[in-house]
Amino acid sequence: MQTDNQLLNAARQPNRPKGRWMLLLLLIFFAAPLAIVVVMHKLDWHPSGASRGHMVMPAKPVVMPEGVRDSETNPVAPEFWKEKWSMVYIARECDVVCADRLHEMRQIHMSLAKHIPRVQRVLITGSADVSELKQKYPDLVVLNQSSAQHPALMRQFDLPQAPAGSAQRVYFVDPLSFLMMSYPINIAATDIRKDLGRLLAYAWAG
Repeated sequence: MQTDNQLLNAARQPNRPKGRWMLLLLLIFFAAPLAIVVVMHKLDWHPSGASRGHMVMPAKPVVMPEGVRDSETNPVAPEFWKEKWSMVYIARECDVVCADRLHEMRQIHMSLAKHIPRVQRVLITGSADVSELKQKYPDLVVLNQSSAQHPALMRQFDLPQAPAGSAQRVYFVDPLSFLMMSYPINIAATDIRKDLGRLLAYAWAG
């Protein structure tokens, strides 16, 4: 006669292959988005049509230096660039051009509909007083607290012949913390929106 343990093991046996398949599917589900983003970096691949911006090749890792603080003097976590797409603008002083670009970034963000939570807007600036900006754009992340680490953060966005502090560019940082796209001032907000929409549609990460 079979013991109780043998009966129990026999009852469990048919579930093992199913459990393995479920584990495999979960691994594929979570690994595929990251693989897609990496392939896009490596092969300069675009899902459809031509990109309006400039692909950063090779993609540059962006690291949040320890000690950087936001406009509320809160310390910024090292994982700041993780899990979300970041649309970034950098200006030594936020002048009229900066203000116009921030307005365009908000319009782009609002047009994303269901994808809005996947994207954060970031301003890195040397402007000390950003109270008006924060009133106008309360969800804008402003990194402006003067520190030894602040210039190092800006320099990570330097591109050939385009120093970040004066280039007046919009940048995309992906959820793997890689700087992957940049948009000069002459590229329209509608074109930036098209690229970002495609990225969000085809890349599950973030």
